[in-house]
Amino acid sequence: MDSGHKTHLWRRPDLAFFLDLDGTLIPIVPHPDDATLDACGRTVLRELMALSGGAVALVSGRTISAVDRVVEPLRLPVAGVHGAEWRDPAGRYHRPSAPSPRLMTALRDRLRALTAAYPGTFVEEKGIALAVHFRRAPEYQMPIQRALSEIAAGAAGQLTLQAGKCVYELRPADGDKGRAVRHFMAEAPFASRAPVYLGDDLTDEHAFVAVNALGGYSIKVGAGHTEARWRLPDQPAVIDWLRGNRPAAAIRGEHGD
Repeated sequence: MDSGHKTHLWRRPDLAFFLDLDGTLIPIVPHPDDATLDACGRTVLRELMALSGGAVALVSGRTISAVDRVVEPLRLPVAGVHGAEWRDPAGRYHRPSAPSPRLMTALRDRLRALTAAYPGTFVEEKGIALAVHFRRAPEYQMPIQRALSEIAAGAAGQLTLQAGKCVYELRPADGDKGRAVRHFMAEAPFASRAPVYLGDDLTDEHAFVAVNALGGYSIKVGAGHTEARWRLPDQPAVIDWLRGNRPAAAIRGEHGD
C-alpha cells in the first residue's frame, strides 16, 4: 500500500467496504446489549455509502436484527452470525442451513446450567448460534472452553466452536466471514471493486484471507498475529482513518506482525 493509498484509500470510488462491528466500528462493552454506534460512526457509514455507491456491508458475529438495532436508523447489507446468515443489497435474506431447533433448545438449556455454575458468565442466544461470554469472569475461560469443545464435538457436524475476545461460540459449521465477503463480492454494487475489510477478532481472519485472495485491503484492528496485511491500532483509529483524520495509520507488516 503506497503513501497515496494510505492517505486517500477510503476516498477512492472503486472500493467495496466490509466492516466488523464490535471492536472495529464500536467499542467492545461488557454486555453486547449495551453497545451503541455514536453520531460520528453513523456519519462515517453515510459517507462511505455515498462515496462507494452503496458498496458497504457490515460483517458481524451479531445477528442481523441485532446489527440493525445498533446502527438504526441506517439499514445496510449485513452478514450476521459470522457469515451464517446475510441480507443482500436488495434486502433479501439468506441462510443456507441451520442447526436443528431441537439441538439448539437442548444446548441452550445446557449452557444456561453451565453459566449458572460460573458467576459473571452469561449466554447470548442468536437463534442459530449460542455464545458464552466470560469478559467479567476471565478465570473461567478454560472450563468454558473445555465444555463447549465437547459440545461441538458431539453436534454431528452441525456446529463448530468459534473463539473470540472473551467469548466462545457454537455457530453453524458451514458459514464464516470469508464466505460472506465472497457472496457480497459476486453481486452489485460490490462486484468489480477492490474489497477493503476491517476487523479486530479471530472471526475476521477468514475474511482477511478472502480479501487477500481477491487483491483487496485487509486491515487488522489492534494487536496480535493476523493474516491481514495492514493494521490500525484500535477502534477510535478506525473512525479517524475512515474520516480522513489519520492519513498514515494503516501500516504494512509481515502478516500484520
